Amino acid sequence: MPSDTHDNREQAAPREAAVEEIRREYARRTDRFDQFADARHRDDHRIWCRTMASYQQMLDRCGLLPLGARDVLDVGCGRMEWLEKCRNDWGHDVSARLAGLDLMADRIEEGRRRHPDFQLECGSADALPWPDESFDLVHQSMLLTSVLDEPLRRGIISEMIRVTRPGGHVLWYDFVWNPVNRAARGIGLRELKSCFADWTVSDRRRVTMPPPLSRPLGRLFPPLVSAIEAVRVLNLWELVLLRKPN
Repeated sequence: MPSDTHDNREQAAPREAAVEEIRREYARRTDRFDQFADARHRDDHRIWCRTMASYQQMLDRCGLLPLGARDVLDVGCGRMEWLEKCRNDWGHDVSARLAGLDLMADRIEEGRRRHPDFQLECGSADALPWPDESFDLVHQSMLLTSVLDEPLRRGIISEMIRVTRPGGHVLWYDFVWNPVNRAARGIGLRELKSCFADWTVSDRRRVTMPPPLSRPLGRLFPPLVSAIEAVRVLNLWELVLLRKPN
């Protein structure tokens, strides 16, 4: 028994180190975010609104709007903006679950204060605290590319698959390439399909041009940004809706 305990600790140590490094990186990003000027926050909000418009179009095309009584989970829910969007704009029924998990305890505490009706949990996404096949729609946005440890990344994807009901969906938004961010690694469509090997890609679209380009253009001439993103040549993020087999 002592030998087994020692082996378990040795196996857990790399995972715990990887999770702690992600927590430190998120804390650094939060510090930078809090120091942004109001103009930068407005720029980023415009980017977010355009991205949410792409989400809405995709969900609508695939017959998932209104969300109605679907149980929904946001993995890496951050400041709860996406869950709020589900409730306020996409017709999520208050009788169904809106759940979220985040690694940062302060975000979960604030979310619980603001949204006591949301089911919010703090922890690592490779150990989701919900039973198998609990959700109709599981969402992740820019979480997986922040996980550089490959076993941890595979564990998170495995958990997303586990908690999705047969016939349910994973909604995925993440970048495929970001050469200036060493704390992240892009995930292309081919790799994504291999992670969800027996799933169906219900819809996908390359969205969101690089923010350093779209921020100044969005201030000067917002319609131009929308026109460029519609062409999709400069877009570096994949928005993908995957369906689990029945």
